[in-house]
Amino acid sequence: MAVADPPQTVRYSPTVRYRLSLATVPASVPEARRSARAELAARGLDADHPLTGTVLLVVSELVTNTVRHAAARSPRVTLQLDFEPGELTIRVHDRHPDCPRRRETPYPDGSGGWGLNLVHEMALLAGGDTATVADPDGGGKTMVVRLPR
Repeated sequence: MAVADPPQTVRYSPTVRYRLSLATVPASVPEARRSARAELAARGLDADHPLTGTVLLVVSELVTNTVRHAAARSPRVTLQLDFEPGELTIRVHDRHPDCPRRRETPYPDGSGGWGLNLVHEMALLAGGDTATVADPDGGGKTMVVRLPR
């Protein structure tokens, strides 16, 4: 069973937009990471580039969150990478209406709760920022991470 639709890469001069739609299943996490790694390499950000590890971690955490918390209401998750002059924007969209917030502390039982903090801190360390944007109809949201290039 394929977890991802064929990716789309579109050029909007000067932006290059990469978009991948995935099933909200656990197998989509490594697929999202693999696809993002390949697209980064195609754009000149190889494994040794300082942003590559940050991007792959962010993609893994955000897609994992969607699989863990949104799958019941969102059968698909969309990963989008926008390569712009001076900036790389990562967007992960699902159709679950709840907009997550970073927790002060992880869950006491060790089951999670640190992912959004990790994403936020990694973005800050790279000189970027994070945001959660609700869909206009209130039926979903996009997690946005902007990183300088």
